[in-house]
Amino acid sequence: MPVLRVVPLARIRRHEEVDPLRVARLRDRIQEDRTQLNPMVCTKAPGGELVLLDGATRTEALKSIGLEHAVVQLVDSEEVGLETWHHVIRHVPPLDVVAAISARPEVLLSEDQGTPRIVVAEQGARSVLGTGASPNATLTALVSSYVGRWTVSRVTDPDQETIAWRFPDWSVIVEFPALNVEHVMKAAVGDDLLPAGVTRFLVPERALRLNIDLSVLAGPGSTEVKQQALDSLLAARARAGRIRRYEETIVIFDD
Repeated sequence: MPVLRVVPLARIRRHEEVDPLRVARLRDRIQEDRTQLNPMVCTKAPGGELVLLDGATRTEALKSIGLEHAVVQLVDSEEVGLETWHHVIRHVPPLDVVAAISARPEVLLSEDQGTPRIVVAEQGARSVLGTGASPNATLTALVSSYVGRWTVSRVTDPDQETIAWRFPDWSVIVEFPALNVEHVMKAAVGDDLLPAGVTRFLVPERALRLNIDLSVLAGPGSTEVKQQALDSLLAARARAGRIRRYEETIVIFDD
């Protein structure tokens, strides 16, 4: 069984910034459903900090409705995989995006020298360089120039032909460098956050569809009392045969 724990949201340390549009959409969905659908995924840093690997949008959405506790899945950082999301900016004239990025004093656009880079529709590729800040701050400045302003979709394959097939309205592709788990842990513990939506963790035995009513998490009682309520709920579901473990790859068509 995955390790599920009720924790104070204030204990969770993000390694990345958040997209306010995504937070707002999820907040509205949570307020309508009144459930925490999926647990966030956390690991413990060497110093004992609870580092959030996946679920930054969920964490901020739950905080925004005044919730103090939530359910997380605890995992060993050595057992997770890490891939990189790339961003596809859509529904906007490409040169508007280039202008927005160029306006950030923390970054410079140069001829293509590798990632991080932007690929502009019908304009070619340009690398993004920092002007003195940390590499994470450079990436955050880059993403901040467009997140919250235009529609952004995430992809693992930045191939132009694939993106053109999936998103005919694409304007700019933003490609990021590969990251590792140690980089993520340092970002969280050192408060040198990565931008929103760049890390993609592959978690074995991932817990999904928890569907716990917010009244359990928002009600009175200590963290321990709420953990007991969660344990009782999971035990009841197990007895009823409602917990399933799938061996095969799963494709979800309405997440």
